[in-house]
Amino acid sequence: MTAAFLPTRTTATSSTTATIALDLSGLGAPAHDREAAAGLPAEQANLVRLASYARAAHKGGVSFVTLGEDFRLRADAAPRANAWLDPVIAARRISPSAGGTGLVPTVQLGRADSAVAAELAQFNRKSGSWAGLQVARGEQAPVAALPQLGDLLEELVRSTAARSSQRPTVVVPLEEEADLAAAGELADVVRLREADLSWARELRFAVRSAARAAGRGPVRVLVDLRTVIASDYESARARADLLTDIAGSDAGWAGALEAVGTVGDVVATIERWIEAGAADGFVVLPGSIPADVQRLLRGIIPALQARGLVSVAGATTEAQAVPA
Repeated sequence: MTAAFLPTRTTATSSTTATIALDLSGLGAPAHDREAAAGLPAEQANLVRLASYARAAHKGGVSFVTLGEDFRLRADAAPRANAWLDPVIAARRISPSAGGTGLVPTVQLGRADSAVAAELAQFNRKSGSWAGLQVARGEQAPVAALPQLGDLLEELVRSTAARSSQRPTVVVPLEEEADLAAAGELADVVRLREADLSWARELRFAVRSAARAAGRGPVRVLVDLRTVIASDYESARARADLLTDIAGSDAGWAGALEAVGTVGDVVATIERWIEAGAADGFVVLPGSIPADVQRLLRGIIPALQARGLVSVAGATTEAQAVPA
């Protein structure tokens, strides 16, 4: 760990309430059908369904929803040159009907930042929805180094704000130690994929130290959490194993913390991590939709609210979603 970012043990271990986000990348056009569907009509993502889930998530207490870089509007057999922009286009299209939730698509900086800014600037905020963006590493070269990431990101943020008068919320995944400076200086939210509680706690403290060194307040650190929930552990485990077999090596949750079992088991995992100071919240990766989304909204979040770990009112504005 870089010495400048070593944790200070006097730092508060947890925030008043946790942030719960939901990854809805699974509602995109199914990637596994692209090769098998050669010569057949391309399947398209159902944006009405996506908007309905985003709206239900907001009502259920979810702070924002994310769309990963692999989200696709069409399952074309032949790759489309601009398919990388699909998460941003989908978020913009559903913004009038998303019911006030935050929409955070993933973008690769340096590809066509003007196109991204143009899409984000068209967000319809009459419903209360707000725009964010999650940074992805470029295909040609990583953009984790602070000068390069800072220049690309700040230019995109400035361009978007100039078009819409609102700055998008920035989510930066922490993938390597070299990302710490960029995360501390540029991110509103840091997304962490780590299954070891002790190491996640150290990384969270390191992010906060980096933010403090940059003259900023605490940055929220959200841990990716794959959930597979059933009425008993055995049923949940069997379904989780089946989903893993189907996804194979392309599983979008690879390396994430897992919470498999009953609603109570998942709540216990979340509570343990928050109380240990290992996370300010979680980005939930549902094992399957709608089953695990339904249990998140009707079981997990109400249980967390009852324990005072999540705001009862839910996060209805951008400021509530990513407090300083």
